[in-house]
Amino acid sequence: MWVSPQAAHLRLVDLTHHTAVPAYLDHVNRYTFAAASHVLIGEVPVRGHKHSQQWRFVDREVQEAAKRLVGLGIDTGDTVDAGLDSGETGSWRSRVASWVGQAVLVHTPEDRTLPPRFTGQHLPGEFVRRTIASTRPLSLLTWSGQTWLIPRGYAALLDRAEQAEADLAVQTAVCSGCGTRAETEQWRTSSAAGFVVLCPACSAKAARPYTGHLRGRTYTKAFAKQSRADAFLCAVCPEPRRALYWDHCHAHGLVRGPLCVKCNNAEGGPGFLKLAGAVDHLLQCSACRSGRILPSQHHADVVRRLFDFMPHAACAHEPSWTWLCLQEDGSVLARFQCYQHQPVLEWSVTIPAEEVRLLVSRFVGDAISLGRWQDGEHVAYE
Repeated sequence: MWVSPQAAHLRLVDLTHHTAVPAYLDHVNRYTFAAASHVLIGEVPVRGHKHSQQWRFVDREVQEAAKRLVGLGIDTGDTVDAGLDSGETGSWRSRVASWVGQAVLVHTPEDRTLPPRFTGQHLPGEFVRRTIASTRPLSLLTWSGQTWLIPRGYAALLDRAEQAEADLAVQTAVCSGCGTRAETEQWRTSSAAGFVVLCPACSAKAARPYTGHLRGRTYTKAFAKQSRADAFLCAVCPEPRRALYWDHCHAHGLVRGPLCVKCNNAEGGPGFLKLAGAVDHLLQCSACRSGRILPSQHHADVVRRLFDFMPHAACAHEPSWTWLCLQEDGSVLARFQCYQHQPVLEWSVTIPAEEVRLLVSRFVGDAISLGRWQDGEHVAYE
């Protein structure tokens, strides 16, 4: 039987709450599966399945993992040095050490002194609730006065979970088409049935390049169902990568082209213009192209590229901004800092909305003048 992550969490809590190591799945959401297809419950991997566009677990598998965890019978009185200082980067020990350091700083901001027999349960809840292998390690820590202690059986469990996670990473980093070992995370992509790993060659076989033949069509849910985006390759990725969504201009409702999950998410925020082919993709909207405009979420990036920011009058050093932000009135606020100036100098500059519009128009006009568009039609690169 399929169960949602929320229902699986309640099931897991119910089966393990009376044990020394209760388990939780409240940290699981749709982004969890972007990195891995499984969730560890203790040392047991439980696979996530995409069913009817929603992520689900198999209830029986959740119950089996819970029973395995309960059966360990970990003794909280049998403790060992947690060895938090000896963990390699990315290990459970290094992660717990980082959390403990931050939590202790919040708990004792002045001298960070903890009394003997101080337990992790006394630390701020935001840290105690963090999970590894669906368990909460900070809640099982005890301070001896010199070092952090952890139940021996629990430390062994986390070691086994870490190895299981490493083994799964090897298994899931293989192209499902040809068996080639993945070289980059770029090979892992979302599909209607979940995440798959496809190398560029297999992606090119599974889908075809988008030629722009749907340019100018109005995007509707009916359109998305009739013309499957995953039949095409992503219109922006430099290497062949299967698409999943039809990207469209939300201002004008016109289809721009098929995008993979990564590019589709990037288009919704800042930084998209850094991607090769991003501007050409945005200009697939004929209304944006003819009006020399871009969606507002890209205006700050255009300002970053084109506006000539001057150094502060009190500082001759090259300015470095902390961030640029589009304001409700269409203006862009840029905040700067100079650490070479002592004391550190901070200031901000507001680019008026009208000037932002002119910069965007200039940016789009420059893209068109490069010869990529002629008479309203896209010209392919030579």
